[in-house]
Amino acid sequence: MGKVYCFYQNYREVSLLVIHCSATRYDRDFPVEALRSSHKARGFADIGYHFYITRDGELHRCRPVNQIGAHAAGWNDKSIGICYEGGLDEQGRPADTRTYARAVP
Repeated sequence: MGKVYCFYQNYREVSLLVIHCSATRYDRDFPVEALRSSHKARGFADIGYHFYITRDGELHRCRPVNQIGAHAAGWNDKSIGICYEGGLDEQGRPADTRTYARAVP
């Protein structure tokens, strides 16, 4: 039997979706550019999440899903990281700040 080749060259098994919030205030914008700067300032090559959803519901593709993320230590190799903008109320306390625009149909 000859050598076996896999059609999916960069395949990795994903068994978990990890949902994060940006831990930013509900009443202040935190665009994808600010997220990128924040992650780079922490030593990452780029954004550690695969997807970022801003308050207006726009989905930003940040890291290819076949690439291991940098968002959940110990779980990055088997997960997809999704972050939504917000997570804090006007006083900076934890709150569910997801919007209707970000709802999954």
